[in-house]
Amino acid sequence: MIKRACSIILSAFLLLPLASCITVDNRMGSDLIPSNQVLSINWVEFEAPMFTAVADSMNMSAPAYLAFGSVISPLFGKTSTSALVQFAPYTYQTEYGKDPIVSDMFVNIPVGGFTVFSDSDRYIPQNVYVYRLVKDLDHLDIYHKSFSEEYIDPIPVSKPGMIFLGRDTLRIDFTEAFAYELLQADSIERDSTDAFINRFKGLYITTDPLGSEETGGRINYLNISEANLYLNYKSGDGDSLLTYFFNIYGTYYNISSHQSSHLAVEAPSEHLYYEGLAGVKPCLNAAVLATRIKAWGQAQTPPVEPGRIMISRADLVMPVEIPSNQDYSMVNRAPGNLYPSRLVSGDTLTLYSPLKEIYYDNSGGTMNRTHWEYTFEITSYLQEILKKGTITPSDNLWIMPTYAVSGNSSDTWYVDNYTYRNTILNGNLSDRPPYVRITYAVLLQ
Repeated sequence: MIKRACSIILSAFLLLPLASCITVDNRMGSDLIPSNQVLSINWVEFEAPMFTAVADSMNMSAPAYLAFGSVISPLFGKTSTSALVQFAPYTYQTEYGKDPIVSDMFVNIPVGGFTVFSDSDRYIPQNVYVYRLVKDLDHLDIYHKSFSEEYIDPIPVSKPGMIFLGRDTLRIDFTEAFAYELLQADSIERDSTDAFINRFKGLYITTDPLGSEETGGRINYLNISEANLYLNYKSGDGDSLLTYFFNIYGTYYNISSHQSSHLAVEAPSEHLYYEGLAGVKPCLNAAVLATRIKAWGQAQTPPVEPGRIMISRADLVMPVEIPSNQDYSMVNRAPGNLYPSRLVSGDTLTLYSPLKEIYYDNSGGTMNRTHWEYTFEITSYLQEILKKGTITPSDNLWIMPTYAVSGNSSDTWYVDNYTYRNTILNGNLSDRPPYVRITYAVLLQ
């Protein structure tokens, strides 16, 4: 076997110089290919037809953080946000003992971040109120306006005088009356999360909205997955402790109110406006863009039908105003990640979903601070639009904030429904308007 292997190696070695003596003319036959059979790669740019609209169908459920607070900016007005969440006992306890006496009940919630527009607002005092829910949360009604005063008992279950100073932990002390109510849970409610929530509907966390004459403010982001509620009580001769968790497997969501609807205009303008949560967002008019591309195709010699345009790459480029005099305040308000998304309506819910291009390499989404612009890949989306016979408003693109959750093998991208930021992008009447850049080839007939 060893000899056979050597002879094979030797034979291969001897063949190498023989093969290297053959010259291959790669041009052979090239002059026989008709010129109309050669695909050429070209690129073209179109002004992107943009407008600003209110994202009033924002699905606010299961946010990465619960948010509460209030901010005011001169252009966007006042934005306030609050949180609704269910809770339940951690472990089953057969009984709470005879004549339990409450010692205290509290929760320490880690704060994952803040939104402030001035360093002076970082540690401003905010009153904190927690109310008991008296109405079941509907897991299908989880939008920014899915709340009214009828959801809550008007008497807070948090102790009066609760003030948050913007530190890294929010401590909430609950009233003894509320703690005694929880100690009245029967054996079924102590053993079943569903039975417990059926009686104790959940909590509403909020603060005072800023007055119309105020400016600044702060929105706080609560990491409820790292927090437990503790109820200490005495029964007989011993001390006891009950532990509750915020039910992140149930229904919880943020609500928000905005005063920016006056910025929503469909006509071309110098600026496009963006703000988080359910505020105004830049949008791309898919029907107008498709019409422009088709008109360009018909103007070619010979005319090019949309179905023959093979897109290698398409980008939506959205410039921002270049900062002057070292003033970066506006661009610093912009979110870390943006991406075009579509408004998708299912059988029960409506939500914004990022384009699948967000998972492609070099898909963009962050601000380029050299060219002062956002670039978003929209290749598959635009190819689909050009093939469609009828284009509807559901095909429009919404420029939405996004964030990634890391999994075992890959990241999953979601629309950010908890962070509030606001900024201004260039509109169609600006010196650097948004545009769509297409690299393409025309398929042969």
